[in-house]
Amino acid sequence: MIVPMIKYNVVLYHADVLPFLNKLQELGVADVRRSNRAVDEQSAKMMEEIARYTAAYKLLSKVSTNDPEADDTQHDHPSHIMRRAEELWEERGRVLDRQAQLRLEIEVSRPWGHWDTAPVDKLQDIGIAVHFYKADAKKYDEAWEKEYVLKVINREDNYVYFAVLEVPGEPYNFPLTETRLPQASVAVLETELDNISVRLQTIASKLAKYALQRHRLEQYRSELTEQLDIYLSGKGAQAEAENTLSVITAFVPAPQNAAVVEFLDKEQVVYLAADAAMEDNPPVKLKNNRFARLFEPIGDMFMPPMYNELDVTAFFSPFYMLFFGFCLGDIGYGLVLLLLGTVAKRFVPKMRSILSLVQFLGLGSIIMPLFSGTFFGMKIGELFKIEDVFFDDLQMFWLAIAFGGLQIIIAKIIHAIDSMKRQGWQHGLAHLGWALLLVDAALLVGHSILLLPIPMPVILTVFYVGIALVLFFTNQSKNIFVRVAKGVASFYDVTAIFGDLLSYIRLFGLGTAGGILGFVVNTVGAMCWQVSYVGWLIGGIVFVVGHIAVLALSSLGAFVHPMRLTFVEFYKNVGFTGGGRYYKPLRKGEG
Repeated sequence: MIVPMIKYNVVLYHADVLPFLNKLQELGVADVRRSNRAVDEQSAKMMEEIARYTAAYKLLSKVSTNDPEADDTQHDHPSHIMRRAEELWEERGRVLDRQAQLRLEIEVSRPWGHWDTAPVDKLQDIGIAVHFYKADAKKYDEAWEKEYVLKVINREDNYVYFAVLEVPGEPYNFPLTETRLPQASVAVLETELDNISVRLQTIASKLAKYALQRHRLEQYRSELTEQLDIYLSGKGAQAEAENTLSVITAFVPAPQNAAVVEFLDKEQVVYLAADAAMEDNPPVKLKNNRFARLFEPIGDMFMPPMYNELDVTAFFSPFYMLFFGFCLGDIGYGLVLLLLGTVAKRFVPKMRSILSLVQFLGLGSIIMPLFSGTFFGMKIGELFKIEDVFFDDLQMFWLAIAFGGLQIIIAKIIHAIDSMKRQGWQHGLAHLGWALLLVDAALLVGHSILLLPIPMPVILTVFYVGIALVLFFTNQSKNIFVRVAKGVASFYDVTAIFGDLLSYIRLFGLGTAGGILGFVVNTVGAMCWQVSYVGWLIGGIVFVVGHIAVLALSSLGAFVHPMRLTFVEFYKNVGFTGGGRYYKPLRKGEG
């Protein structure tokens, strides 16, 4: 299957592009394209406005909406919500700063108790200065109380807080550094702190009211971003670098979308996200099961599917494995490949996927030659005098045709189902009709040649249904005459289908050729074995080297020709067009 993509358009000033891409590279999930757009006063203003809405939305996202006084029935304009969110958040910041300052002042003022500045002011008016001190209890000297006009105000936390009067006309030289008296009494400060708490609750209630409407900000921000994208698209990219915006288009697989949203929100950039559409030319990322994934490199040798197209890897992979075995045509060679892949995986772990593919190809090369019973060029049936167990050459010929017909039928059915899902039920019926006609041909062969007990009415019913589907649904015109005319013309395609079936004869040809080459190696080796004294050595070398050469040559043909059958016959009948591009995320080490 093809993984759904999310398209992001991220708008950045040119100076911010490289730092942004470096961070995006660390994330490692975005397939990136970049283009430059000219900046003017209008686009800069739009960018600033979008940034304000983005910031306001993030501020309101931090606000709790559980306030019982918050009203969720309001429908304020997004601009009003944005401005009020900015104002209230700014006010909240100022109030919180004052709250922190008050708490510090209260801690400083509390030891001095509840006092009034009026008596101090009166003493200063008549020329008597009042000095305040804070002394460690261990350093406080009781003799000061006799030497100076001193009043102890409080003893707390191993400190003594006291005041000393400076009498006019008498020398004053107290041995401690004077302490600055708080600006207000603790009672006054605590009253202001209570008022601050009430104000914070009021601000929180107002923010909660707007937080309940923050989705309106997000919707409006998306609209503004779309307007900016359209505006920038019309501006071109002719300005100098210092006067440009860069539009980063990134495609992200849907399963990784949450991480990208978190990253972009953290970066506080202007972006627009939407499901990728075909006109965006999104990249293609395949997601197959463990078996089909091994055959993805085979499909890569042709081309990737389009984004809106069906990934057919899972459908051709079992056929390719068995076609390879048919072409290799020898159980012994299949065992060698299976053993080679199994052993090599332990020593070359980096090639694990390729070697797993070799294992499966070896398995296919064991399964298919079981029909002919060929083992290192020898016919098991002839060797052990076993009759009527293995297929002869003529039966292998018809097996190749039947196997190819099965793949074409499955391809037609897949094409039919895919067309119905993507275009509507009528668009797949003609392909289904061709599949029924091929099935009917197989039933007819089984009835007339193989003498299978297949009722003729069944064969005729399948035939007429297939004819009707091709005749009436090849073309979707509302004019019945046009439909029928197009349907009649489409029956010429039977020649192409016949040609496709004949292409599968190559399976028989290559398998037979490999068996003959193995037989020749065995014959030459047996002749060499007759040489006196060193015959066993020469014959052994001929057997080993000869079969290695045949295995290498046959494997090459077995690899190439099933690929040709896949890319031509199967892809054509399954409706594969291709032409996509693979998903290549920006990652560390890839620039």
